[in-house]
Parts: sequence; structure tokens; C-alpha cells
Amino acid sequence: MLSPAPDTELLIVPTAHLTAELPDSVVAPARNRLARWRPDLVAIEALPGHLVVEYELRGGTFGGFEVGGALDAWRGAALLGATPGEVWSARRAAMAHGTPLDERVLAWLRAREPINALLLPYADARLASPIMDFLDELSSRPRETVSIGASIARRLGHDHVAHVDDHTGVENIDPLPEGFEAELTAFREQVSGLLEAATSPRRIADNLWAQWRFHSSTDVRRDLERLESAERLAAGSDTPRLRRVMLANWRARNLAMAARLRSATAAVPGGRVLFVVGSAHEVPLRTALGSDQHDLRLVELAELEE
Repeated sequence: MLSPAPDTELLIVPTAHLTAELPDSVVAPARNRLARWRPDLVAIEALPGHLVVEYELRGGTFGGFEVGGALDAWRGAALLGATPGEVWSARRAAMAHGTPLDERVLAWLRAREPINALLLPYADARLASPIMDFLDELSSRPRETVSIGASIARRLGHDHVAHVDDHTGVENIDPLPEGFEAELTAFREQVSGLLEAATSPRRIADNLWAQWRFHSSTDVRRDLERLESAERLAAGSDTPRLRRVMLANWRARNLAMAARLRSATAAVPGGRVLFVVGSAHEVPLRTALGSDQHDLRLVELAELEE
């Protein structure tokens, strides 16, 4: 009788979004510990290129998207005059190892996934100065998508990082209903102090791993889930309908991210997948992926310390 195949392991690392205030000397020890786990695939909280194109074509609320790496994706594509219709052919060229280095780098820009170009030795490519300047700027970003995700994938010789962000649900506020922005601002003000208190150890300036371990604790997981979800329906809102739209969009976004993350695991069956993501996403993702997946095991950060 054949022994069962090993489960695919998924490690979701909850983090406060990194900024230049946190020096790389603090990031490096935590990054090195993740790299020693030797994931077979790294996922990042960035929009896949075809979604960037979809948002570009849809316009409206989607058209000015400033999150999920969309601005960088558009900037890189604009340097080449890339059209939306070439996103898939560009991705195929970028993933083909027989494609010359110069063309692979440019293909990732055309595919609207410039972070993947950073996994290549782009400094050795013959690129125009504006393109080289753009990639140098991108590679110096302190954000976890680059300083952790792309950095680990490049170190381990991966050919791409999986982009698994998604903002499905935005169509529910396209165009924005009257009062939505004011209600969103009110909600953020309502929970900002509570979120600060719940995640205050992120202020620890010299131990990023300790911050991640704190964010993955039972109490913080519970508090973040309450504040990001249940609190949107808190009594006292003058516009409960808008709060319910906000909640539906938040949950839909996380379900879509979970689906993209689960799909990404198919590339490394029985292997290891690493995803460093904003801490508020961890519980919704673990809830979506924590049961009935049959060959997927969610790994706890503490296991990397054993």
C-alpha cells in the first residue's frame, strides 16, 4: 500500500505593514528565519497583473486604485507603452526560462507584475535608464512584499512570487453611494484606538519576529477579527446599510484572497508556501483555509522555533 502524500504546508505570517521607520537590520533576522524554513513558493499581498488590467479597463472606482501594487504595475507598464491586451502573453514570456534576460525583465513589466522582475538579475540586463531607475527604486522599498517576499524568493532561486491580493466587492461601491466615504472614515476613527491597543507590540523596535508572534497569538487574533468584522456592525451607526456593504466587501476580499492562495498551492503540491500579509487578514484566511482542504496544513509560527 502506498503511503499517503505529504500535506502542502501553508505559513501565514501576520504583520503590521512595514515602513522605512523599521530598518532592515531589524527585518533581516525575521526574514532569515523564514528563509531557513525553505518555502517552495512565496505569496505576496499584491494584485495579480490581470486584475490590474481589469481595474484599468473598468475605470470608475477601480480606475484610481492606489493599493495592492497597482500604481507600480501601471508605472512599469507605462514605461514600455504596454497595452492591456498583452498581459497574458507577457506573463508567458516572463515565465519561460528560454527567454533572454532583457526580455524577461521587460515582460514582467508588461505583465503588470514588476516585483517579479526583481527576482531576476535585472542589473545585468540591458535596460533603458528610466526602467533601471524604476526597478532600483522598487527594490529599495521597505514594504514586506519586496523586503521579505521578493527577497526570500530571490535568495531561494524562485522564478516568481504569487500575487494573491484581490479587491472583489469594490463593484458594490462603484459608483460610491452617498455617504460611503464619510461612513468609512467614521468607522476607521471608531476602531483606530482599539486597533492600536490590540497591536501595540508592533512598536517593539528591535524584534520583528516577536511582533509576528504577538500578532498570531489567540487574543490578538480574536481582537482583530472582532474589530475588523463584527465592529463594522456596531450599534450607533446612522447608516447600518453602508456598514453592511463594508463588511460584505471585507469578507469577500478575504475569501477571494484565500481562493487565490489555495490555487497557488497547486504549483507546489506537498511543498511549502509562505505568505506574509497584513495582520487583519490572518483570521479570515485561516478560517477559509483551515478545514475541508484535505491536503493542506496551516503552519504556526511557533513551529519554526522548534
